[in-house]
Amino acid sequence: MEGEVEDKRITLEEAVKLVPDGAHLFWGGFGFQRPPMAFAHELVRQGKRNLTIYTCGSEIDIDILAGARVVSKFELAFFAIEGIGLAPNIQRRIRDGSVQIEDYTNLAMALRFLGGALGVPFMPIKSMLGTDLVTRSKFKPNKVKVIECPFTGEKVALVPSVNPDFSIVHVSRVDREGNAQIDGIKGEDSEGARAGKKTIVLAEEIVDTEFIRSNPDLTVIPNIYVTYVVECPWGSYPMMVYNYYDYDMEHIRMYYQQCKTEEGWQKYCEEYITGVENHMEFLKKIGLERLLKLKARKPLGY
Repeated sequence: MEGEVEDKRITLEEAVKLVPDGAHLFWGGFGFQRPPMAFAHELVRQGKRNLTIYTCGSEIDIDILAGARVVSKFELAFFAIEGIGLAPNIQRRIRDGSVQIEDYTNLAMALRFLGGALGVPFMPIKSMLGTDLVTRSKFKPNKVKVIECPFTGEKVALVPSVNPDFSIVHVSRVDREGNAQIDGIKGEDSEGARAGKKTIVLAEEIVDTEFIRSNPDLTVIPNIYVTYVVECPWGSYPMMVYNYYDYDMEHIRMYYQQCKTEEGWQKYCEEYITGVENHMEFLKKIGLERLLKLKARKPLGY
């Protein structure tokens, strides 16, 4: 006889309240694809401070967190708004000294998450030997170590694994037990989710476990790694979720242009984040008609 199923569902507001000031977070998504945008907005609304975020590379989502002074340090491989320009808030916060950036390559960050998932303290990487990140890092002591391989004597770089306090991931669908499925590009979300001490999964929809079991190959984060589940439709807007909706380039361009100045950023934050009560009120402000135009068209998925 099967045991009773654990229901891990909580609200977005409850999930964000779990994150204390000073926490370290793995931040999921891959560029425009599936960033935890709604979680970022709620972190701003709740006034969180002094967070450290680990990610291979994110866009408006982390730019918002820098602008609102939620995050004081990023360990990442890149930050930008793809196809448009560099992230304006992050650039300003670096200049005013309120945000630190610790640079790695994309592969190095991916390996750091894999190392955390495997439970080992570091991971070897050869490609960083050909970069200035080994010799010119401004962070002391330099976290990238170069050693001689004990088996071959050749040089190899080592990067520290990451085991953050929380892993925040937005997925396509999940059941109430926490079995999470991702359509399309998965990025480092599987490794990042397993690396965290606790994992919060946001999803476009919560589905029955029977549906998850009928497509087991899509389940990239099993429930044993998931602490909490949040149903969050349109949770990556204005970015995209493959098979659900496309990105809103008009809104993204507006954000970029407006946030080139501190005054413009403050206006955006008040209008779209702190000036609305929650994620559903944010969606109402965007408008049903605009959202429906972005819905994925089958069989394309975007």
